[in-house]
Amino acid sequence: MKEGVAPSSSFPLPRTASRTSSRARYKIAAWVELLKPVTWIPVMCAYIAGALCSSKFATASLADWRLWLGLIMSGPLISGTCQAMNDYFDRDVDAINEPYRPIPSGRVGLREATLGISLLCGLTLLAAYLIHPWIVALAVIGIVNAHLYSAKPIKLKRIVWVGNATVALSYILLPWMSGELAFKGRLSWTATAIAACYVLASIGSLTTNDFKSLEGDARMEIHTLPQVFGVQRGARLGILVLNAGQLAAAGLLAALGAWGWAGLVAATVLPQMWFQRAFLADPIGKAVWYNAHAQGFLVLGMFLAAWAVRA
Repeated sequence: MKEGVAPSSSFPLPRTASRTSSRARYKIAAWVELLKPVTWIPVMCAYIAGALCSSKFATASLADWRLWLGLIMSGPLISGTCQAMNDYFDRDVDAINEPYRPIPSGRVGLREATLGISLLCGLTLLAAYLIHPWIVALAVIGIVNAHLYSAKPIKLKRIVWVGNATVALSYILLPWMSGELAFKGRLSWTATAIAACYVLASIGSLTTNDFKSLEGDARMEIHTLPQVFGVQRGARLGILVLNAGQLAAAGLLAALGAWGWAGLVAATVLPQMWFQRAFLADPIGKAVWYNAHAQGFLVLGMFLAAWAVRA
């Protein structure tokens, strides 16, 4: 052996380490895709809206651990749990609609998914307890809803309106109430009523997601609005419910005497209507485009309405 040259047995080590690192990155990427980070945003926004309802929430609260732990709980933990659970029970549908998804493609095994979902459930309940004990009950309801939504024999997503209503409750009402409990320590009927209006709006908004999976939903007998009423009529019904929920929130604020806030909330519907025209002209082709462009105004209206009922 020449001086200064390492033994040949040492040469494979960097390559082995590189392969291990690549496998780790591959697995992490698969889990990130499974947890669908883009779906965390509305749930996290609802938690923020609930916090805004409390007069105790101020600029200084941006450094409050309850805000950040609540966002982690609402987003990566419970929303991630629900998304992973949905993919787990929907693996047959995804094999038709999206065969490249982590579970049907084999990048995440069934046993691995089960263990991961169980861990996420446990972390969700721990985070909920640390923020406020009552939030544990809300977290349990959210997890149960996710199971009922996706798992046989009930599989609520097969029932028209009921499926989206179940998701809307978990996406809007439960995190909203969690945010309010975190900073106020109690719930108020006005804030809960406003949240209920946005649950209605969310039911309509969720309908736009049904247009990207028409073929698989038809094969699996999942009765979404476009499946039951047809593409055009289903799109119109979804938009009608979406706008009705937002205008109901504005009407409630007006009834409470907050006319200025009611006007601002109603004004956020106007730009959405412009995007809705394009969506209604081509619901299948414009569903993703519509969500990307219009959702921000829906969230803005929700924040304005939450601030209007601060107490």
